[in-house]
Order: sequence, then structure tokens, then C-alpha cells
Amino acid sequence: MGNIKLANIRVKRIHGFAKGFDYRPGHQFHPGEDITHAWNAVFIFGAWRLIDVTWGTGYTDHTGKFQRKLNEHFFLTDPEVLIWTHFPYCEMESNYSRWQLLDKPLKLDEFNALPKVTPFFFEYNLRIRSRPQNPVVFRFQTELKLTAHKPTRYKYKLYSVEDRENGALNNYVFCQLKEDRLLGSFAICPPTEGMYYFKVYARPEWQMYEDTTLKNVAIFLLECLKAKKHINPYPLHDVPWGPGQSFFDFKMKLINQVGPVIVTWGGKRKLTVETASVMLITQQLFDSNGKEMDTRGIISREDSDTRISFTITPPRIGYYKFLIFGIPKPKLKGKWRLPLLASFLIDCKLTKNPSDDDPYNSNNKKDTKKKKMRIPTVR
Repeated sequence: MGNIKLANIRVKRIHGFAKGFDYRPGHQFHPGEDITHAWNAVFIFGAWRLIDVTWGTGYTDHTGKFQRKLNEHFFLTDPEVLIWTHFPYCEMESNYSRWQLLDKPLKLDEFNALPKVTPFFFEYNLRIRSRPQNPVVFRFQTELKLTAHKPTRYKYKLYSVEDRENGALNNYVFCQLKEDRLLGSFAICPPTEGMYYFKVYARPEWQMYEDTTLKNVAIFLLECLKAKKHINPYPLHDVPWGPGQSFFDFKMKLINQVGPVIVTWGGKRKLTVETASVMLITQQLFDSNGKEMDTRGIISREDSDTRISFTITPPRIGYYKFLIFGIPKPKLKGKWRLPLLASFLIDCKLTKNPSDDDPYNSNNKKDTKKKKMRIPTVR
């Protein structure tokens, strides 16, 4: 800070609460009980701006050691952004909330209600659609929504607060993109009552061509007051359900399907895709436990120059994961890596009982015994 003073720049040291590296989602800050953090406001270009030189130059890891790493997010940060992690508080100075530099300053309980977000949350221009809660309290099921300026790839982890970070409960989350793929929807239905962490990773699709690493953008604390008695988990899936980025890159369209869930009621369902050119296509089918299935007799395909139709006949009631891979048909022969085009959840509500058509089923056998002819008695 000495260099700032030498440059004759006005500086204000700000004290308050901060959601740092060791902050646990759900923690409620209370004056006099929690350790405060310090950052600064600097007056440049005719206005006060916020900086945190401590967090901007590194972080403290889980061992307590300070790791030096430049983070430009905390230099001249917009007040609307910094308030998610920094809350000015000082009992010795009146009107201290003015150092939030907001037109409508937040109260401490409003700050406590904000989930934990990282600098990548703002770098990717993400927003939380629902009203901020910390924890998110619900019965049976809840839906979290994140909006972005451009289509974004998401991953997530759902785990109990009593466990280490893992993805063992990810099959109790259904993720899909809505509203022109600008809204990420996470429908969460935990198997039991309790407290859970929900950790979200993201990266804009246009950046996935250079780096496929998804960054942690937010962590939510969930409190499930009551769980469903009978719940079938979804097949595990790493990306949002539905058409992926390659599907749109190749100018493909769904003809007779809206959304990523294909529901069948005891019969065949047809999925038709329109293509801009002849495609090299392959598909995979998995059961609810993640075991790959032989698609013969379950999925048949008809190809034309501009359309591909899949006829789906699930063998039994339950969930299935249907994946479609492909690229425009190459002119040269060879081995080609086919990207994932789309993923669909097949929800089979009812199947046709095979025994109904089984001629050897005892319930369907016709009575082949000859009826005895009754001879009337002659009197």
C-alpha cells in the first residue's frame, strides 16, 4: 500500500466479513463471533473503487500455507460483484454500509443468504435465476437455475455434508439446458432427508475447443426436509441431457421431440433428426445402472440424406440413457473420433407384456379338450 500513498491516491481500509477459501456454505456471520477480513477502497478517476490485494495475490490452501497466485478478479472489482464475498462491517463507524458502494446496500442477513461463488462465476457471466437462499430449504425436490450470456457446459457434484467431496449422488440430479440453451436447470431430488452440498462446474461452450477443463463456479447448501419414499435414480451422466454443442455445430434439428426425455407407454417411440448433410452415426444404450446394452431389438435406425429416424422399443419399465455420436460423413475412409451429438433419457412407463403373445403361456392356451356331447335321456 506504500506505493499507492506515494502516488498520492486516497485509500480507505475496510473491515468486514468475507467468504474466503475456508468458508463453508451455510455459515452465518455474527458480529463479535467471526474473524473479520480487511480490504481497501481507492479513489481513482474521480470515483471509489474496491481492491483486495491479499486475495488478489494468492490464497491459503487446506494446509494453512499461503499460495502465491495472481487473481485479477480482486483488483478494481465492481461493487455488485464484490458484495457476494465481502461485507463491510464496523461498529465503531456510523453508516459503514456506504463502503459497499451500492445504491441499495445489503443487510447482513441478505449477505448470509448468498451462496458461495467463485471468480469464474462472474468471468463466465453467470447469474442465479432463483431467489438466493443459504441453505436452500425444500421438500422432496428443488430446482436451481443458472443463466448465462452464451451456451455453457455444466458438471456437478451432489454429496452429503458429512462426506468428502464426491459424485456418488449425481444420479439424483437431472441437468438440462433451456431457453435457447442459455439457462442451466438442475432438478435435485435427494434419496433421503438431510443436508447436502451441491457443487457446480462450468465453462462456456466456445471455450471448450481450447480447454475442456470446467471450473468450479458455485457451491450451494441444500436442506431436504422430506424425501420421496420411492425414487428411481437417473443413469449417471456427465453433461446436460439433450442436444450438445456438436449437434448445433452440424446444423441438426429435432423433428418430433421436445426436450431430452423420451417417454414411452408400452409401445414404440420414434425419434427423428434432420441433418444438413449425410452423417456418420453410431449410438449407445445404457440401463439405469450404467451397464451398456445390446441395441438389437431395442433400437432400429433408418437413414436418408437429410433425416435419421430411431425407433425405440424399451424391453422393460425404467430409465435408459440413449447416446448419439456422429460427424458429417468423411470423404476418406479411416478411423474417426465421433463426438457426442445428443443424450436422451428414455423413461419407459409401461411395457407390453411378452407373455400376452406367447402361445405357450398356460393362461393363453385355448381349451383343446373336446367337450363331451350330452345325450338326452329317452323316456
